[in-house]
Amino acid sequence: MAFEINGKTYETDEEGYLANLSDWNADVAGHMATEDDCDLSENHWEVINFLRDYYEEYQIAPACGY
Repeated sequence: MAFEINGKTYETDEEGYLANLSDWNADVAGHMATEDDCDLSENHWEVINFLRDYYEEYQIAPACGY
């Protein structure tokens, strides 16, 4: 699958995740949120940025408890 934003095509896998992590940006996040019928608030961005920073530093997703 793929989608286009501002003339650039972004490839996704069969589950809808970006094929290339380096393609991620705020426009892509906004598009994906809209596809999931979600409006990204300031709180969402706080969590998104924390998770991205954590992954960039440790190359693993943080352990999250439910």
